[in-house]
Amino acid sequence: MKKNTETSSIRQRVLNAVFLVGICMSFSCSIMNYFLGLGIKVSLISFACGVITVGLYIACRVTGKYKLFSLIVVTLLSFVFFPVMWIADGGTYGSIPYYVIINASIIALLLVGMKRKVVLFLFSLTVGALIYLEYHMPEIVKGYDSPVVRYIDLAFGVFVCLFSVVVLISVIIDGYMEELHKSRQYLATLEEKNREIEAKNKMLEKSNAELMTAKEEMEKLNQLLNEENKKLQKLSITDDLTGTFNKRFITSRLKKEMEASQERQKKLTVALIDIDDFKSINDMYGHLYGDYVIKRIGGLLSNNLRQTDIVGRYGGDEFLIILPNTTREEGHAMMERVRQKVLELEWEKDLKVTISGGIIEVNTNEYASLLRKLDQLLYRAKHKNKNLIEYAEIGEIG
Repeated sequence: MKKNTETSSIRQRVLNAVFLVGICMSFSCSIMNYFLGLGIKVSLISFACGVITVGLYIACRVTGKYKLFSLIVVTLLSFVFFPVMWIADGGTYGSIPYYVIINASIIALLLVGMKRKVVLFLFSLTVGALIYLEYHMPEIVKGYDSPVVRYIDLAFGVFVCLFSVVVLISVIIDGYMEELHKSRQYLATLEEKNREIEAKNKMLEKSNAELMTAKEEMEKLNQLLNEENKKLQKLSITDDLTGTFNKRFITSRLKKEMEASQERQKKLTVALIDIDDFKSINDMYGHLYGDYVIKRIGGLLSNNLRQTDIVGRYGGDEFLIILPNTTREEGHAMMERVRQKVLELEWEKDLKVTISGGIIEVNTNEYASLLRKLDQLLYRAKHKNKNLIEYAEIGEIG
């Protein structure tokens, strides 16, 4: 990501330092050349360089285009200011050769990549060309009027070069240390953020673990609740004593089966049975034993019918049996087998338990009429020989 404030980089600080050093150096050289009597032309050249440098510095700060002005400054220093001052200020006999190191350093600091290599190469060619020209045409280089002036200019040049080196190195070191300090601060902040993130991650992991535990507990509770609901549902439709369906459920189911039989045109047979002489059993053996007899008969009914058949305790010792997809003949045969099973049961004190009942193939949806006819058939079986399953002919319900 590009920085919003370009002046914060080391290279840009170096450029600012070069501008300031160049301004100071240009104006000081102009004054020094004037007092040394090197001529008004040499002084004006230095002064003009200072004015140009000030203008470039202002333009650079206003526009913020540091890369462009770095190239402009390096070009002017290397190929305009340096060659002019070489010729105007004594060539190899003056202080200008000292500026070769400073100029090369500025190129290395301000430019990067291929630009740096090209400019350094061209600057080296420029220095070589100036030396070559001075050697073959020494008259183009302006000399000094006296040795004193030359040594003063040399001393001043050495001072300016040392000052420039100190300033540039100071700017680089200070900038580096500041960037290092910022980097360390950023790193410390980043580490602190990482610690906070790790702490939050641990808290999140703990919360997730707690949530998973809570979810597992909730699932267990839901499972238990479903099991309890199933138990309650089963209890709500089951007779406590026999384990068969209770009267409310069996009668409700009978109505639905009658409606379904009429809609789908399927056979349906219904039976109603009870235990013969059950009152005598209660009177002789007690109600607890009577309950035992009812429970055992209910179990026998459930175990000797099909899975699709439905058995429920209708009341007292009576059981209502629904036989879907069953004709009267099939139903009568099934109930006869059940009657025979009951007859074969063994009881205490040589007790004999039998059942009687009535069975009808349903061809109507008149529920009350069906139950009334079943009662009539059961009553008929009781008044014959008992231990009998009485059945009605098709269409006999009335």
